[in-house]
Amino acid sequence: MKKKIIVVLMAAVMAASAAACGKDQKEGGADTQTNNQESETDSDTGTDSDTKSDSETEAKADKVEYDVNNCVTLGDYSALHLSLPNTYKVTKKQIDDYANNMAEYYAQPTYKDTDKETVEEGDTVNIDYEGKKDGVAFKGGTAAGHNLTIGSHSFIDGFEEGLIGKKVGETVDLDLTFPENYQSEDLAGADVVFTVKINKIVEVDESVEFELTDEFVKANFNFDTVSDYKKNVKEYLKTTNESNKNMDTRQAALDKLQEICEVTLPEELLTARVSDYIVQYKNEHCSGTTLEDYLKENFNGMTEADFETDITKEMETNLQHELILEAIAAKEGMELDEEAFKSFVQEQMSSYGYGTEEEFYAANGVNAEAGEKYSRKIFVCNRALDKVIEDAAVEYGVTPENEEKEEE
Repeated sequence: MKKKIIVVLMAAVMAASAAACGKDQKEGGADTQTNNQESETDSDTGTDSDTKSDSETEAKADKVEYDVNNCVTLGDYSALHLSLPNTYKVTKKQIDDYANNMAEYYAQPTYKDTDKETVEEGDTVNIDYEGKKDGVAFKGGTAAGHNLTIGSHSFIDGFEEGLIGKKVGETVDLDLTFPENYQSEDLAGADVVFTVKINKIVEVDESVEFELTDEFVKANFNFDTVSDYKKNVKEYLKTTNESNKNMDTRQAALDKLQEICEVTLPEELLTARVSDYIVQYKNEHCSGTTLEDYLKENFNGMTEADFETDITKEMETNLQHELILEAIAAKEGMELDEEAFKSFVQEQMSSYGYGTEEEFYAANGVNAEAGEKYSRKIFVCNRALDKVIEDAAVEYGVTPENEEKEEE
């Protein structure tokens, strides 16, 4: 399933609605032996876009007529004052913290031996193992001195469980079956035998502190020195901060516009937008299942009513922003720059892997036609927001005296 394109910042609340509903979303973990596979085609679940009802392919919002000048009373947007607390500067401390945290994430803990003899749930065992299919060792199925925590579910079902109760020094044969959806076609669904020797039971040595060294960054990040690694981190943080600065500035401008402008939402438009979004969400996420079941499974029992309430709340704000910018664009006489719009679409297609414009547009609406219409409108709204920010006085956080200076 391709990532949904967000055409403009204010449309992010639509995509963020999933996150809003998912404040208690269950976490899913990948492991080293299995790969959760997404269904790539509707045919996998016996459904097809051609079988969708008309109500699932028509955009209700496109049928709603409204006069934006009757919906919005514009305030003076010509010289907004925007103040953001962040300086968006990269400090030496930020670089050091990020570099160390990232390195520690990839670092393997240091273990020490224990006197424990019998394997239990939660133990970390040092093992040698060899996996065979039809009596022949298969690629990636052999290792020596591997530390495995029992209960981590890092190996296929039955592997870790098969070691519980076994003794240090013991060798055990585990008759196991790889999952049907395993990433290797040769092993998917295959019956195999793992011969495992339990060398010892170990535990993390908390007295050993992590040290960032040239050897570590060379082995894990392909940099010759820690200095080179931190230079890369600095560039990454600068790029990230610049992106955050742009996004935060746009959001601050939208918030300020909402303060100084009066908006009366056409109820029919709001209802239609919510309906369209729910249909689009179902088409994206609920192939082969119902929205009710999808929400229960992925958002800890959320009901469809709660989902619609969350979407409606987010859509109200989204529509207010959209109508304000639409009114500004109309007042400023802004029209769609066809060449710039086509260039934007091509950039988005390239960034997110869409093969055709139709596919891109379909990701932004109930259908491709609706998605193109919406994308065109939002593109003009974005240009209106650009003008508001260009004419605004924007101040970013003043660095306190005791805060570190920007990294040179």
